Amino acid sequence: MNPATSEGFDIKKISSQFPGEVHLIIGAGYFGKRAATVLQKIAGSPIVIVDRSEARLAHVKHLPVEKIVYDGIDFLAENFHDLSPTSVIIPAIPVHLAAEWLKKTLDKSGWRVQTKEIPKEVYTALPHAWQGLGRTLLVSYADFICPDDCPEPSDHCLMTGEKRDLPLYELLRRIDIPGHTTYIIRSRQLAPGLGGFTVENLMNLLTKARQGEGKWLIGTACRCHGAITALEIYKKRVTRDE
Repeated sequence: MNPATSEGFDIKKISSQFPGEVHLIIGAGYFGKRAATVLQKIAGSPIVIVDRSEARLAHVKHLPVEKIVYDGIDFLAENFHDLSPTSVIIPAIPVHLAAEWLKKTLDKSGWRVQTKEIPKEVYTALPHAWQGLGRTLLVSYADFICPDDCPEPSDHCLMTGEKRDLPLYELLRRIDIPGHTTYIIRSRQLAPGLGGFTVENLMNLLTKARQGEGKWLIGTACRCHGAITALEIYKKRVTRDE
């Protein structure tokens, strides 16, 4: 490890190893800070928070968590194979972390990945959707701002009482667009209003994506909210000139 001191506390530039299972928070903004605050009270394993901004990490300097100054997606891609499969990743950046990680990881291993427009047919299967960053589609059962500490009831909305037959992750898994493979990672609640997925979930996504070329709809979703990114994945072709 290469420690650096900033504003009176230690920030790790990068970790060379992890102490077994960890909770890895990507992003130290509002949601990352909230995740670190909640997890340090309940997590049974070490907590690591990664952000390229020392200023944002300064907001969690009082918490007993390891702070790493690094681009979150790069950090996850570069250190992925050092993480325990049961380690939990908490996305707290305004991009679709799973899709961006997959793009970077495949690109380094002989594949080429392009982000595409979401097919129009997808919209008809969604309750509420709007455009996020990087062509990612954000999806929700709610058309209002949910409370930070929602406990994610299994069959209804906490705020409206509306019954729901399917959790959103299952609804997204049923999207069937000709010529596309749909793959949705379920985000599981760690505490009210706080969710994440495991390193093993990403391993399974990577294994599936490497099984063949084609068009994909990659998503991450909990019971109520989610994100979908359309990708085209194919192997890099080596020409004689190369």
